[in-house]
Amino acid sequence: MKRKIILNYTLIMIFAIILFAIGASIIASHNLNNVTEHNLEQYLDIVSDDYTSYLDTITLLQNYADYDQTLRITVLDPSGVVVADSILISTENHLLRPEIVNIGEAFIRYSETLNKRMMYMAMEMDDGGYLRVAIPTSSFIPFLNDFIGLSIVIGTLIIIGAYFLVGIATNKTLAPLRETVSSLSAVAKGEYIERLPLEQSEELNQIINDINDISRMIATNINELNIEKQKIDFILNHMEQGLCVLDANLRVVLVNRFVENLFQFKPDLNLNKDYLYLFRNPVVQKIITDISSNEEGLLAFFSENDREYSVSASKTKTSWSHTELLLLIFSDITAMKQIETLKRDFFVNASHELKSPLTSIIGASELISSNIVSKPEEIKDLADRVLQEAKRMNNLVGDMLSLSKYENPLLSKNEVLVEFDTLIKEVSASLESQAFSKKIELITYLEPVSLMADYEHLTQLVRNLMDNAIQYGVENGHVTVKLYQLGEDIRLEVIDDGIGIPKEYQTRVFERFYRVDKARSKKTGGTGLGLAIVKHICAIYRAQISLESEPNKGTKIQITIPSKSL
Repeated sequence: MKRKIILNYTLIMIFAIILFAIGASIIASHNLNNVTEHNLEQYLDIVSDDYTSYLDTITLLQNYADYDQTLRITVLDPSGVVVADSILISTENHLLRPEIVNIGEAFIRYSETLNKRMMYMAMEMDDGGYLRVAIPTSSFIPFLNDFIGLSIVIGTLIIIGAYFLVGIATNKTLAPLRETVSSLSAVAKGEYIERLPLEQSEELNQIINDINDISRMIATNINELNIEKQKIDFILNHMEQGLCVLDANLRVVLVNRFVENLFQFKPDLNLNKDYLYLFRNPVVQKIITDISSNEEGLLAFFSENDREYSVSASKTKTSWSHTELLLLIFSDITAMKQIETLKRDFFVNASHELKSPLTSIIGASELISSNIVSKPEEIKDLADRVLQEAKRMNNLVGDMLSLSKYENPLLSKNEVLVEFDTLIKEVSASLESQAFSKKIELITYLEPVSLMADYEHLTQLVRNLMDNAIQYGVENGHVTVKLYQLGEDIRLEVIDDGIGIPKEYQTRVFERFYRVDKARSKKTGGTGLGLAIVKHICAIYRAQISLESEPNKGTKIQITIPSKSL
């Protein structure tokens, strides 16, 4: 823009100087002609006076012989024939020459006789003849040439100086515009820069004020749009579901972070490209091709990276796209699948566990009711078996209800200040008879420890640990319970010297209905839910469980309850 302005101004200056030179030359030429004409009139008057005095053309011409190069004197008779001429002898009739026809007026014309341009003026004499004087125009042409040459030199210097001056003036004029453009580039980034008005230019002030208003409005709109975009990006990228939008040509136009992480999305490779660049899973590809020719929504399931996902596809039309868009929503259903599997396994295991005691109860009851057994001792034995199996069923149902309660994430804790050591003594006392029947000694090493917790939770925790240790203990064995403060945390240890747990089974003992020795567990009346209940109670208090065990040497379970959970 700067070069264009300078070039335009320079061309204007050149044109102006050329016009000035032409105009000045015309004016100078006109003035010189007027001066020459005036001089010619004076020459004519002087020569006419001398002609009247001398009445002798030869004497007259001799008197002006020194001026023959600049002054031509011609005497004509009344018929126009040249009587005398100061420069040459001519026999040509001059009566029709314009200066003779128009007496007293000056004429510039080319003289074929002298081969030069001359200015002529004539007057009629008293004797009827004519006196004519002429001077060559070459006498003022050198002046015009000098004037034009000087005008060109001065004009060139003016143009050169004007070029630099115009450049300086242009820089000064464009400086506020450059600053304004710089501020506009900042507006494109959502940053508004106030431009102060320039007092020396009212027109420029108005432009800058208008630009300020527009820039302020644009910057405000850009900031608002950026904020809205950040909100939308935040929502999309923190969704627990994946979102992908395809245009009418099945090109990827939008994805959120869920899809980016799932399919390793790369903007330069996948954005605005065909969906095949992003989705290599055949199930996803098929649902996209199917929905293209289907007006209703579709749902499909697929596996990716050892996890289970669902994808729903539907068509939609928005005002900003003006075309149909394809919306894909991905959901991670791995946890749901796992829960379904756990539920299914739970019901299968629960049914299996309940079926065994029910079968025994039904069998014993049929024997008694059909009078197949009649001896009192046999009837008593069957009745004891029914009672034992009924108690086993009761324990199983009770543990299932407890486990269901502790698995509820919305479970509220009825917290009170619990003297943990006293609680352990009470549980130990309630299990004395069970331990005595197996000749197992209960040993406790308890420090006085109090904590805010649900009394029932801690009771279930200790009872299940000790009961499990007694069940899998050996005759004349020991079950040791330790409670002590470990820094700011509380440590509970239950140790037995029973049958132990093989290393390959140690990670599964906290699963529901899992038993290392199924025959022994059923014989002792175990439900297989004790350690599962322990695990869920520990989760409520964010407690850590660790297990150490060796076959035929015993098992130690440690529970660390952090103080921050209390």
